[in-house]
Amino acid sequence: MKHLTRRAAVLVAGLALSIAWAQETQPEPDYSVPYAHKSSGSVVVLPPPYLYSPDNGTSNGTLHFPGREYRSGDGWWILTCGDSKQCKLQSARLDVAAHPHPQYDGPDVPGQMLRLTPVPPAGAILVFKPFRAPANALVLAEGQVETWRIARATKTPGTMEGELALADGRILRFVPTLLVPKTPPPERGESDPLALELLLDGQRQTLGVFGFGMEGLATLKPADYVRWIGDLDHDGKPDFVVNFNFASDGSQNFTLFLSSLAKPGEIVGLAGHFSYFSINNTGC
Repeated sequence: MKHLTRRAAVLVAGLALSIAWAQETQPEPDYSVPYAHKSSGSVVVLPPPYLYSPDNGTSNGTLHFPGREYRSGDGWWILTCGDSKQCKLQSARLDVAAHPHPQYDGPDVPGQMLRLTPVPPAGAILVFKPFRAPANALVLAEGQVETWRIARATKTPGTMEGELALADGRILRFVPTLLVPKTPPPERGESDPLALELLLDGQRQTLGVFGFGMEGLATLKPADYVRWIGDLDHDGKPDFVVNFNFASDGSQNFTLFLSSLAKPGEIVGLAGHFSYFSINNTGC
């Protein structure tokens, strides 16, 4: 009997070691695949923690997510716009610790607690880190960053469109556009999909699709979805941060676009994208 007990203990210990080894040696996900993970692209993007509900973040600069993709280190930046309408960059560090993440209908899953130092202030727009080529060639420095404002809504008051007058007199337009209506028609309280298009010199580029959850489509203002416009990559062309999510379910959907990453036929290129829906949200 003692031999059986000792053998069972050895088998349990071996199984635990095998599981631990498998967890530590599993291949890293390919985060270059757009939209495949919470953050994708050559720039790792995190919205400022104060935007989150208490179950995903706190006021002391922490975020709590399931998964294991983040790593501690320097090289992070906080983009902040203060009351003076001037925006600045501030260097930051991310410290990561393993911390299980709850889900409402099941056991806890592996998770991470992310802590930013310094704590992003209330005027923070985005937290990001250039991670891989070509974004890792960006030259960034603390201090003021050139920032522009959408001049006005176009056409009539209350429209969802926005304009930006460039230094050379050209007009950059942001145009929310209704996609092909849903079939069957949307339920009451839902809305047809709405995409954001960018227009410049007759060129048109679709940037993404808005999410409204069950709240239905309210009138968007350009300042609601274009969170920031400026010159982050120092090429004299506009870069911007777009918020594509307007649901009240705690989900997030932020994208950083850089003009220097534009491919042929594009006005700007996707630099980094963050999309997340809390796993402990019932969705109803």
